[in-house]
Amino acid sequence: MKIDAIKINGFGKIKNKEIELKDGINIIYGENESGKSTILKFIESILYGIAKNKNGKDIPDFDRYKPWDNSEFSGKIKYTLDNNEQYEVFRDFKKKSPIIYKANEDISKEFAIDKAKGIRFLEEQIGIDEMSFCNTVMMRQQEVKLGKTDTDAMVQRISNLVSSGDDTISFKKSMDKLNKLQNERIGTERTRQKPINVVISNLNKLEEQKQKLKECQENSVHQETEKEQIKAKITELQEKKQRLKESKQVVNDDKIKNIEMQLKMKSGIGMMLVLILILVLLLVIVQNKLFAIIPAIILGLNIFGILKIRQNTRMGNSNFDISKIEKEIEKIEEEISHLQFKNHILDSEKANLDEKLEQLARIEEEIEEQNCIKEELVSLNVSFEIAKECLQNAYDEMKHHLSPKFEQKLCEITSSLTNEKYKNVVVNDEKGLYIEVENGTYMPVDRLSIGTIDEMYLALRLSILAEISKEKLPIFLDETFAFFDENRLKNILCYLQDQNYDYQILIFTCSNREEQVLNRLKIEYHLINLEN
Repeated sequence: MKIDAIKINGFGKIKNKEIELKDGINIIYGENESGKSTILKFIESILYGIAKNKNGKDIPDFDRYKPWDNSEFSGKIKYTLDNNEQYEVFRDFKKKSPIIYKANEDISKEFAIDKAKGIRFLEEQIGIDEMSFCNTVMMRQQEVKLGKTDTDAMVQRISNLVSSGDDTISFKKSMDKLNKLQNERIGTERTRQKPINVVISNLNKLEEQKQKLKECQENSVHQETEKEQIKAKITELQEKKQRLKESKQVVNDDKIKNIEMQLKMKSGIGMMLVLILILVLLLVIVQNKLFAIIPAIILGLNIFGILKIRQNTRMGNSNFDISKIEKEIEKIEEEISHLQFKNHILDSEKANLDEKLEQLARIEEEIEEQNCIKEELVSLNVSFEIAKECLQNAYDEMKHHLSPKFEQKLCEITSSLTNEKYKNVVVNDEKGLYIEVENGTYMPVDRLSIGTIDEMYLALRLSILAEISKEKLPIFLDETFAFFDENRLKNILCYLQDQNYDYQILIFTCSNREEQVLNRLKIEYHLINLEN
């Protein structure tokens, strides 16, 4: 893939700028603040779109590069793929999707559309996304500057390239980070106070409370049964009491009848005695038999005695029945009172149980919520395990297919840049990069000079492109050689030339050092002076 031309209508502080590019090496020269980095960002934004969110920055790229005077915010780029098919991309940055032209025909609909980023034409054409594109073909001054101030960081980048194919991705750090996130967001059986531990502890406590309240629930059912039994018993006793009252009334009625009968009997006895007396008197008067009065008196007394005994017997029986009934009624009333008191206690206990049963309902809801949280954590844990498995598989695939190529390329680069002083470089997953020295032992690569490490990093990054892209992509070097001395700048340019790299190279620089070295080496290049 080669970029043929750039047209900037408005982007940042650049307006109405057209740039023609050639095959091979292109030097874009300009003083500081002349817009070199802006042009590089324009190319990236044309190809992949521009972000409207901050993504960790102070302001979004969209707001940063939008012209202050609200003029046209757009541009076009023309490029040719390895199969010699030429395309033009016009993008109005205020709109989501660009317009893709081939032979002056709009072919935008031929490409997949992403809801967030619009048409993803370049991913289909070259096979890599924006992040991979920026992390491989675009090398900025800050990256090499980081290597100057922190050797370990640069060695880590080289190690990342060899082990993962991306200098920003460390397999070990990625796996460690996944494990750390998994531990923080979920936890394990051995951890404490982590989400999974907290939710399991909560569930255990809630289940204990639930079991206790379940006993209360059973007691409530038992109480309801007991209350029904008490109610039935009270009803039965009240009915029995009513029958006893009715029996008492019957006895009372009999007693009244007895009294009436006694009165009648007393009246009858009196009459009988009077008649007997009259009869006796008549006998005495008529027959003058005085002795006849004695049997009459004895007969009267016997009749009176018999009636008296019968009367007393009836009265005694009547009094005994009433007393027994009243005692039975009193006993029933005491039993009813006892049952009513017991029922009152059950009502009081029921109010307390009802409150606990409401608490049981709340606890069951909490258990359901905690189970939902647990299910989410379990699901998230499964996701982490899948992610780790995918990462491990990708790493194993990389180590099996690509890492040997990268290691071989790294050895070739190191040997070429050090005039065959160092020929063998190995990558250790735990310890990083090691290099074989003259006596045959291995020492950490960070023992080399920072300049040599920079050269290894840059050359290896260039060589990795053939493995990750469908196309031979252009290489963008933004002040990449600012910290290279003359000798190392010569080495890296000679390396590119000697290896016959068939890449378009765009060097953004504010000095003429690259021109001078290329002129001395008689290497052809195309110069674009932004000052003109």
